[in-house]
Amino acid sequence: MRDFDWEIIDELHRNPNVSRAAAVLYMTQPTLTKRLQHIERELGVRIAERTPKGLMFTPEGEYLARRAAEHKAFVEQTHRGLEELRQSSSKMITVGSSYTFNKYNLWDVLSGYAEVGDPEVRFSVVNDQSDALFRMVLDGKLNLAFVRGDYEGPVRRILVDCNQAYLMSREPIDIENLPDLPRIDFRTNAQSTELIEQWWRERFGTKMGPGMSVGYIDFVWELVAQGRGYALCFVSSKFENERGLCLTPLTWADGSPLVRRTWCVCPKAALPAHVESFIRYVRDDVAISDGAVLRPAMP
Repeated sequence: MRDFDWEIIDELHRNPNVSRAAAVLYMTQPTLTKRLQHIERELGVRIAERTPKGLMFTPEGEYLARRAAEHKAFVEQTHRGLEELRQSSSKMITVGSSYTFNKYNLWDVLSGYAEVGDPEVRFSVVNDQSDALFRMVLDGKLNLAFVRGDYEGPVRRILVDCNQAYLMSREPIDIENLPDLPRIDFRTNAQSTELIEQWWRERFGTKMGPGMSVGYIDFVWELVAQGRGYALCFVSSKFENERGLCLTPLTWADGSPLVRRTWCVCPKAALPAHVESFIRYVRDDVAISDGAVLRPAMP
């Protein structure tokens, strides 16, 4: 049997619907059916019977499903072990970073570690949206990541930044007039968008309609400076207001600031020693206290 045959048995057992299983395995339904029949002929057993509710595994099929799960776990553990050996020998740390954290914070963190940490450590940086980075950490594709927003999952987390949201405009604007003015939207992670939308619903009692979408935040600042509209965004404490924009802090109805936290997240399981050394540095030298809000300097 091929390794992929074990994946077929495992997926069909967890998802006893041929059509859905085929989609997960990137196969057509007829191809999956033929391959299952081939496996049955090769092993000389009936693995599953078709019923109106989907596949029902035979006793032989249940046994094979257990072995398939073991085989899948063995392959994953083998690949993970080899990757750990490769990384431990090369002392490479694969770090994920959101775009804005990469722009304002990450290189200070890495250069700070270079001064006090292991000089043989090298970093490979992956930039993406925070939700995608968090998934990569869970999937074992990143050693750790700096993500904007509060994501739930089986990870260790260290608070490293907390920024307030602002109304950004060329001239001062009365917040109550925002629904009637042009807004400029930009690409950001889903958690940041949801926080802004929650604030809007609380403030105006309506769903926030779409604005003009222009891509990333850097271009937004230029359009705001031109007077094309306003933006609602979380602003780094290291933001330099070179265009002289008007920044009005956003608060909840109770007066508390609307903030977005940034976390260093990594798997709960122990990582190679050089990765754990970097995580300790983040915890001891980069982390901020819970409740702290880092704001940009105002003129």
